Amino acid sequence: MGYSSAGEARQARESLGKALEALQQDADIPEEVLGITQNVAKSIGALFEAEYASTEPDGKTCIKNALGTLSQTLALLQDVKSAHTGVQSATESIADVISILFPLTNKPSVRPESASQRPVSSAPPAASSAPPSQRSSSQRSPASAPLASAPPSQRSPASAPPASAPPVASSAPPSNRPVSGRPSSGAPVPIPTSMLPPPAPIPTGERAPVEANLGATTQSNFYVGFSGEIAHGGVFLATYEALPKETSVRMLVTLPGGFEFECDGYVRFVRDPMDFMSESEPGMGIQFEGLSDEARDLVLRFIKKRPPIFYDV
Repeated sequence: MGYSSAGEARQARESLGKALEALQQDADIPEEVLGITQNVAKSIGALFEAEYASTEPDGKTCIKNALGTLSQTLALLQDVKSAHTGVQSATESIADVISILFPLTNKPSVRPESASQRPVSSAPPAASSAPPSQRSSSQRSPASAPLASAPPSQRSPASAPPASAPPVASSAPPSNRPVSGRPSSGAPVPIPTSMLPPPAPIPTGERAPVEANLGATTQSNFYVGFSGEIAHGGVFLATYEALPKETSVRMLVTLPGGFEFECDGYVRFVRDPMDFMSESEPGMGIQFEGLSDEARDLVLRFIKKRPPIFYDV
């Protein structure tokens, strides 16, 4: 039995081919765009493997790999400074592909019906009878080992090579940089409202202190949405001690190499540790509020090394 979503994988792969063509249409491709084309090619390869996967778990793993790389690619496209004619169309194509792939990561797996589950019949099977039926199953593995919560008073050691970014002062002013895609002229174009995060809640008291320690292999990671803009995303903090949704927080983000920044945020979503039907880690997603230019640059440098999580707005 092959992967049940092979058709969607093929559709996404063909769309990515168009995005790759758009990025490669110029004879002199800027170096920053050339790196992005390699990401797109990597995603195409993962989708090809998903298309011809022999099992559901293998197919879903390939889809998740492609989605992670595309989330990273979408974020990097937002920071392209070269006037390249294919950036805007590639951004739109990749956003469309993500909209196809993201639902597949939450789609229940399909497995063959076991012999003990088949109905018993006294009549002999006909010579032209169809193969055994298949039924859907929403089995998902429960969360494995408990994840350590991240109290504000503790910081874990860096788990990745030192970054080359300079230290950042936590008192930097909020960024006023335009966050949008760019057409061939280089001028920003508005991002649709549907791709933007919801308005931040008004704090009703003192912001809760939160520390997010991110490294190369931590369960916690940055996340982005369909816009791909880093400032529209946030941090997924893997913890069993999640705060309620819409709680206003003051977050300290620590990164490999001793770099860190502070920013305001709010709890946008929570993953329940008792949801055994979910394959995702328990924790909470903290949406950025007023991310500074310096903090944004640090996030971007991290994302270039490790793909962010995708979160559907």
